[in-house]
Amino acid sequence: MIPEKIIEYGFPDMEVSYQERDVILYALGVNVGQDPMNERELKYLFEEELQALPPYAMVLGHPGFWLRDPALEVDWVKLLHAEQFLSVSRPLPAKGTVLVRHNVLGITDKGEGRGAIVYYEKLLRDAETKEELCRVTTGVFCRGDGGCGDYGEAPPKLAMMPEQSPDISITKKTDLRSALIYRLSGDYNPLHIMPDIARQAGYDRPILHGLCSMGIAGLVLQETVGESTPSLFGGYACRFSKPVFPGDILRVDIWVGDMGVRFRVVAEDRNEVVLDRGHFSLRAH
Repeated sequence: MIPEKIIEYGFPDMEVSYQERDVILYALGVNVGQDPMNERELKYLFEEELQALPPYAMVLGHPGFWLRDPALEVDWVKLLHAEQFLSVSRPLPAKGTVLVRHNVLGITDKGEGRGAIVYYEKLLRDAETKEELCRVTTGVFCRGDGGCGDYGEAPPKLAMMPEQSPDISITKKTDLRSALIYRLSGDYNPLHIMPDIARQAGYDRPILHGLCSMGIAGLVLQETVGESTPSLFGGYACRFSKPVFPGDILRVDIWVGDMGVRFRVVAEDRNEVVLDRGHFSLRAH
């Protein structure tokens, strides 16, 4: 990679409109509706009194696969999602228009042969009122680009998980078609659909988008400790530690304490932690 070009990368400001159909498609992508008789989930799928899942903000106004730009000289085949942070100021309406601004925050170099993490931020504002809706910080692990040096700033480090056993554990089997549906919300990285690209990256089959796994975890957290109420969703963050494959059985381990809600996600079949160092916060009533 060429770090100076990444730090100075110019994203065009966007005005993005979305409809109920987009909100519903995202919900289907993060496995809402696997049980059509689950009436609690209808509010994310039925256009009457529809509510947007808060993590939809993470894909709304997606900048595209910008790190694939040849001018940046990034080994894009080896890219993986490293970390993600979402902070919600106001709940997203079920349809609307938002102003989107992106900027690169910094690069954290892990060292030669160990890769580097590029952090960039997305700010969403209501197009009419100009009020801030949310901030999203994304960390992308560039596995083939270590030794480039540190640049700019990185978000605060995510805290280690509690040592005691979780207070709650919820298990959810992911749909085999998850990546095929989720990509229609804007992330068209071929790693998630093309077997030959997945093999080039070292996997025997396409992997699930990290944000899809995080969206599934967000749904479980909202339904378990968020009173099934999207307006109470304050934000969450986590580290992507291992890939998830469509069809995996995911276990969301949850700790509820005075310092907030902590979580991790484990792929049960392999007993691998796939989302780590998670933190979830609620908004005031």
